[in-house]
Amino acid sequence: MSDESTVPTRHWHRLDEARVQCDICPRACKLRDGQRGMCFVRACEGGKIVLTTYGRSSGFCVDPVEKKPLNHFLPGTPILSFGTAGCNLACKFCQNWDISKSREIDTLSDAASPERIAQAAIELGCRSVAFTYNDPVIFHEYAIDVADACRAVGLASVAVTAGYDVPVHFTGFHPDWKMLDRPHTPASTLKRARRIAIDNGIRYAYTGNVHDVTGGTTMCHACGAPLIERDWYTMIGWHLTSDARCPGCGTRCAGVFDGPPGRWGAKRRAVRMLTDCSLSLQ
Repeated sequence: MSDESTVPTRHWHRLDEARVQCDICPRACKLRDGQRGMCFVRACEGGKIVLTTYGRSSGFCVDPVEKKPLNHFLPGTPILSFGTAGCNLACKFCQNWDISKSREIDTLSDAASPERIAQAAIELGCRSVAFTYNDPVIFHEYAIDVADACRAVGLASVAVTAGYDVPVHFTGFHPDWKMLDRPHTPASTLKRARRIAIDNGIRYAYTGNVHDVTGGTTMCHACGAPLIERDWYTMIGWHLTSDARCPGCGTRCAGVFDGPPGRWGAKRRAVRMLTDCSLSLQ
């Protein structure tokens, strides 16, 4: 890892002469010089906490925004997604475990400055950039700089994090990594959870990781009419008015909507950031 990838951080404090505590997440890792936190990417160097993967990514892809999952944010548009190695979570069913649990620097195959990422998103026709695949809190400094660069050119930023998920998405368990011996969450369980949420006042509740057209459809919370119909990540019906209201009862739908819906659909395209600043679509 080059020195350019190691940058100072602010969210830490000294415990004693030998140890410092990282304050970026609830793990509160207590480190001695040369040690790394559970996330792998934050380390103690010279008695200070540094981020060791600034400007480095495990890869870039253009995804449908619904895959984040976001159903009320520029529906149908493509979003440039990226993450880094490591994670501060320890989910035994992680679907991105080859990235989030990687302890190999080789995983960070792509390098890109915040400004380059923002420019790439524009060149690829994306409306936003997502920090995803692993929890972006661990590459806090890099993510914030990317968000600033995106905002400067009119792009939005999305953080797929274990923080606070409204509207509510009930995502089905998918057997992977160390939990291949467990079954998928039954579709009936997810549908029941969604119904309980709606019955208790949640206006927008969705199911994910399961084929459920009803559970992926945005309904008017006032009259129950379908507003945005989805089959997996493909939009199959758009009924919002130009000012994001239900055409039947006139109730406004919460979210970010900008003109006609996008048509990105379910496709996913891998992106490589080449050293000559050009892009390669896989």
